[in-house]
Amino acid sequence: MPPVKAIPDKLYFKIGEVCEITGVQPHVLRYWETEFPQLAPEKNRAGQRVYKRRDIELILRIKKLLYED
Repeated sequence: MPPVKAIPDKLYFKIGEVCEITGVQPHVLRYWETEFPQLAPEKNRAGQRVYKRRDIELILRIKKLLYED
């Protein structure tokens, strides 16, 4: 998987931004939402997922546990 980028200092992130930061594909993120109840991004008025910093940190932990350890 690609290297992890620094998490920018902002409140909300779109799924594409999360993929770029974490190196995880969108379909994998959506699947992980079904497998890990702690990963539950909010949805905006348009129904798009919006992730917070804590969601990205959780994604990075899950990625590390599944792929690196």
